Amino acid sequence: MKQTLREEIGDDVADELNEVLAHAEEISNSNEYLSIVEIMLILAARNEVLLYDISKWGEDTGIASKATFSRAKSALEDAGLIETEKVPLDIGRPRLRLIATDELATANLKTLSTEIQSPL
Repeated sequence: MKQTLREEIGDDVADELNEVLAHAEEISNSNEYLSIVEIMLILAARNEVLLYDISKWGEDTGIASKATFSRAKSALEDAGLIETEKVPLDIGRPRLRLIATDELATANLKTLSTEIQSPL
């Protein structure tokens, strides 16, 4: 899973995931811990990854369906944690680039769950 993340999404997201996972016990002990889908979307937004790319990777690795990623993206967006920007394609519908808000961009990955609560 980590290898395909590094190959398909990038080193920065993979490195940040490793940092979050190193503190997984602290994250799971918080009352409102983030789901793996929310964490992946947050990391993707911090690195301005396309929603399509992260949700396709998540579905291909069996983490969750594209619909689950889409619902979590909407919840994070409604909570004001991430924003999206349309990226036009030559053919077809534009894709959405995930962008972290200032609060999310500066959140400490070690204490992510205590700084950011799950909107779901």
